[in-house]
Amino acid sequence: MQCTVILVRPKYPRNIGMVSRAMCNFGHERLILIEPLCEMDRTANKGAAQGQQPLRDCITYSSWEEYAEKEPDGPRIAYSRREGRRRPVYNINELVDWPPLTDGRPVSLIFGTEDHGLSGEDLRWAHRTCTLEIPGPLKSLNLSHAVTLALSQLPKLQPKEAPEHEPVQKPDEHLKRWLTALNFDLSSKNWNAYYSLHQMIMKSNPTKREMDLFQSVIEQTLRRLDESSSE
Repeated sequence: MQCTVILVRPKYPRNIGMVSRAMCNFGHERLILIEPLCEMDRTANKGAAQGQQPLRDCITYSSWEEYAEKEPDGPRIAYSRREGRRRPVYNINELVDWPPLTDGRPVSLIFGTEDHGLSGEDLRWAHRTCTLEIPGPLKSLNLSHAVTLALSQLPKLQPKEAPEHEPVQKPDEHLKRWLTALNFDLSSKNWNAYYSLHQMIMKSNPTKREMDLFQSVIEQTLRRLDESSSE
């Protein structure tokens, strides 16, 4: 299983380089930085050692919104112990049968800044929150060590035989048109109705039949709104 590693607001270039090295150890190539708090320098290259490729080709986004606009959709797993009333924290083994991992979309693993991890706002962009099993009394890890441990567990999510089913299509553009027609303001760069509904759809793992019905509701609503405006 190929995956993308996403580092949110990383502070130390050497840690980013060491993450690049860990990714090469496990054969992963796509590294994304969101709102990095440092400039890349020679310490990043030194940290990467012989694993320079992810570091050299890493993509930087200034915000989650920019990331969402330019990256393909797919399941996003955040690593954090920050649990919420509506945000359970899973063990990696509990995600083995999670349907989005078997439909061919790219998988992303999300890690927070070195000092404070991922914020509650960051976790809103994840579809699942996962924690790393650490048996010792010290639960904090260096960023590159956390990435290494997470990548080492990734094969647990690889299905032995991918199920045969039609991919579920997400109504992204129709959803935006629908909300705009209903006078929702989608210009906010923090959070808006589109992001919220899109996340709800991803987290609920709808079947193709359910998504087809939702798509029909959207299309019929748009047609009725068009008819009303032309009268």
